[in-house]
Amino acid sequence: MAEPRAQDSPDGGWRAPVPQADDAVYRVVGTENRTPTIRELWLRPLTSGLTYRPGEYVLLEDRDAGTPPRSYSIANAPRPDGLISLLVTRVPSGATSPWIHDHVRVGDDLSISGPYGTFVDDVAARTPCLLLAAGSGLAPERALVEAALSVRTRSSVTLVFSVRTAADAMDHKRFTRAQQTHPQFRFACTTTRETGPGLHGRVPTVLPDICADLVDHDVFIAGAPGFVEACADTVSALGARPPRVHTEAFFAEPGGGSRQ
Repeated sequence: MAEPRAQDSPDGGWRAPVPQADDAVYRVVGTENRTPTIRELWLRPLTSGLTYRPGEYVLLEDRDAGTPPRSYSIANAPRPDGLISLLVTRVPSGATSPWIHDHVRVGDDLSISGPYGTFVDDVAARTPCLLLAAGSGLAPERALVEAALSVRTRSSVTLVFSVRTAADAMDHKRFTRAQQTHPQFRFACTTTRETGPGLHGRVPTVLPDICADLVDHDVFIAGAPGFVEACADTVSALGARPPRVHTEAFFAEPGGGSRQ
């Protein structure tokens, strides 16, 4: 399905919630299988929606169905209509993601609480920004990119997305179009398990050819723990300063599930 549009406007690991979060009921207004394993949900608040910053996550559950709460990063920047997107990776041994993939339908109401997390950007920052994502780690990075391109304060914004195959490269057209309308934005997608046109190899291998000097960059890394650790080592070797490197690792949930 096409991304819903706001009427008046110009998609991991379990973590314990922090206190003072809000609760809200959201209605599913759209779903789409984005890759063979990732499903996107579009949710609209029934009353007032949660107030959040790009990069934060929420807990989702259906209390009537008895599904345990799981955390998912919001995959879009805040919108006037309150709509939020979640990218959910199917984990066959999980308790919640198979239910989301197999049973959640348009019109269902889901309980959302949040927001949580510290994987957020300074919207006033003017320095270059590098975002590295793998799989559904794209969710918080997509929200950060949307926000950065909206305020246009960053001197440059570079997104590098690692996928196994071209079939996993969701939002490729979205980011390619964004390059055409935002001169400060660069997008690179690299595949790790197939050859052909385009970039190939893991991010630590290809990154030096994309951004060789990261001394002045803010860096955001999201994905599985191994991906995050390898990328953090690489950006450090390329000059990124530890206080300016932000990571979001999606650990395995209790009971065998996963966050994203």
